[in-house]
Amino acid sequence: MLSKRTARVLATLLVAGSLTVTAAGCSSNSAGKSAGSGSGSGPGFGQQQEAVAIGTAAQSSGADPAIPGAKSGGTVTELQRADFSHLDPARVYSSTNQMADLLLTRQLTSYQWVDGKNTLVGDLATDTGRSSDGAKTWTYTLKDGLKYEDGSPITAQDVKYGIERTFQAELSGGPQYLQMWLTGSSDFSKVYPGPWGGQDLPAIETPDAKTIVFHLKSPHADFPFAAAMQSYSPVPKAKDTHAAFDQHPFSSGPYKVLSHDAGKSLELVRNTYWDPTTDPTRHAYPDKWNFEFGGQNLDIDQRLIAAKGEDADAMAFRTQVTPDLAEQVMSDPSLKSRTVDSVNPFTEYFSINNKRVTDVKERQALLMAFPKEQVRKIFGGPLYGDFSTTFLSPQVNGYHKFDLFGAPNTGDPAAAKKLLATSANPHPTIVYAYANTDQWQQAAVVISNALTAAGFNVVKHPISDQNYYDEMGAVDNPFDLYWAGWGPDWPSPTSVIAPIFDGRGIAPAGADTMLFNDPQVNSEIDRISAEPDLDQQNKDWSKLEEKIMAEVPAIPWVYSRLVVMYGPGLGGVHLGMIGTVYPLDVYVK
Repeated sequence: MLSKRTARVLATLLVAGSLTVTAAGCSSNSAGKSAGSGSGSGPGFGQQQEAVAIGTAAQSSGADPAIPGAKSGGTVTELQRADFSHLDPARVYSSTNQMADLLLTRQLTSYQWVDGKNTLVGDLATDTGRSSDGAKTWTYTLKDGLKYEDGSPITAQDVKYGIERTFQAELSGGPQYLQMWLTGSSDFSKVYPGPWGGQDLPAIETPDAKTIVFHLKSPHADFPFAAAMQSYSPVPKAKDTHAAFDQHPFSSGPYKVLSHDAGKSLELVRNTYWDPTTDPTRHAYPDKWNFEFGGQNLDIDQRLIAAKGEDADAMAFRTQVTPDLAEQVMSDPSLKSRTVDSVNPFTEYFSINNKRVTDVKERQALLMAFPKEQVRKIFGGPLYGDFSTTFLSPQVNGYHKFDLFGAPNTGDPAAAKKLLATSANPHPTIVYAYANTDQWQQAAVVISNALTAAGFNVVKHPISDQNYYDEMGAVDNPFDLYWAGWGPDWPSPTSVIAPIFDGRGIAPAGADTMLFNDPQVNSEIDRISAEPDLDQQNKDWSKLEEKIMAEVPAIPWVYSRLVVMYGPGLGGVHLGMIGTVYPLDVYVK
């Protein structure tokens, strides 16, 4: 479950790392805080993005508030290197796949974006859910007038069936939160194998066509956030084409698939039965979306810069501005004005193998000596990301700015050497593993030099780019230090702290790449997860994060930035909740 999520995040970041912009930017100061946050509109170091609130029933009703100046009509061309790996909502997990499915599907809840602020509201449902039994039971009522692409009604039974499909072993790859919460088991398919054999999941009740009731095995106050994930979209049983559904899902959203030439193109047109007055989270201004696959990043950027013909109305979900063009884009006001440049919810860090590096003083010394700024420069400087001292991103509820150690971003080998002198071994050997690419080879030299100056004996161990995650993700890996990253599935610490620090989840290719296992932390994770009050839960997660950071399980590095271009003919282009450009507010001028 979590291993697939982690693998996807790491794969995305590995690719991004090889393509990140290299424009010069501001430097850090000696206090270890960024002197600037890059050139974008996202929050910088310690700048908390406004928390994502849970909206009211009133906010869940009616249409999405109009964007000033926006109009309907036109065609948007979306450019990217590869086709979507999945469109079947049961199998959708990567950020780009989720963005595509937002155009094709609806969920019980979703995010309303107004004036730069995200609010979770009822989407198919009249509100964000009503809890009872200490947040173990959640009840939703569907709105009137909800229809699929053929005009048939969307029912509670369809929502139930859509979630039941995610239990099918044949439909692996998506998130597994609701599956575990409904069965109380990480091996949920043994409890319920899915609906294709005619089995029913009694933990979901549908007393009528508009009511759906979830009975969880344990309290989960953030259930409304999990219900917003695209994998939990409605699917009518009669339209479930099993494997073929991946290429042509049956639409409950504002668009439907007109044609899909795998690996080459995807054309979406309006679902004429979608009623905007029932949807407070989607505008669907364009008449059509044309996706073109197969272009290289540099070619995509050059097309967006030239903006000729249909490319004036083109965009990319997550194609980072390439190093070759970064300086041109960021120094030309006419180009820079049509970039999305913002911190996204992903954090990157260097995991310390806590099974091998057991002395906390040694781990503190690694953090104190680590050359964050020099490594970031190799990957593009400030446009790669904002320096971090936490695992929670400023875009996650419950984030608070803290720095327990005050290590300068340039590293302090002398201070690190003093820490090592108080440890059990003043000259420990550290095996540093890294992907064998040009940039990571350069970074390995910088990291090795800094740690050597602090008194470490450094052994550099390159791993092929293709096998990096498999080798690093082994629970008995022979490495002490290696790069990793994580992104939340919704803006709650629950989807960050719990997966990456619960030692009971240590497994091959697991989320806990640090192999961190503290029984007290594990118990606190259980206690906080069961807290029915979200505000109190967020406060408790923040306290727990500081406790974890005091043990130095990893070296926080950056809050990732996303820097992508779009054509001058488009408006309403901005970052979405899951770290890519958001399509639901885009319009053709």
